[in-house]
Amino acid sequence: MVFTGEYEHTIDAKNRLAIPSQIRDPLRKAGGSGVLVIYVTLGERRSLCLYDEAGFEQRAQELRDSDIDPDQLLAYEALWFSLARRVEVDSAGRLRLPENLLSRAGLGRQVVLLGMNDHMEIRDRDEWNAYVDQILSQQQQILMNPRRMRKTRPNGG
Repeated sequence: MVFTGEYEHTIDAKNRLAIPSQIRDPLRKAGGSGVLVIYVTLGERRSLCLYDEAGFEQRAQELRDSDIDPDQLLAYEALWFSLARRVEVDSAGRLRLPENLLSRAGLGRQVVLLGMNDHMEIRDRDEWNAYVDQILSQQQQILMNPRRMRKTRPNGG
């Protein structure tokens, strides 16, 4: 599944975040079961990363197949997997975010849920808006035509 979009939300007093139906419904269809599960882990730049079950398992497989230095990989896996939590989305479409991860990420109540291709991220709303404004003003070409982003094929095509 490809995750897209920018959704402004508030984390409630019980650390719950509403997952928009535009994300939730396709995830339920892809999962096939009645229970929707999301893996939450610490991300970079003061964020939390959210993966569906298939995406989390794919990331684990990629790590098993990685050519990264074994000591570096072990250190990364020790943090990434130990901080990850399997969380069920409730019947109202909310995800209860672990307090320790919210604290480690330094997130407050006003957040933005971002589609990031193979996962979603939760970031501070004001920090995200400032980041977008800065990038768009300093690197206007960043939103180039996607066709320019494609890798050149060896045969020139």
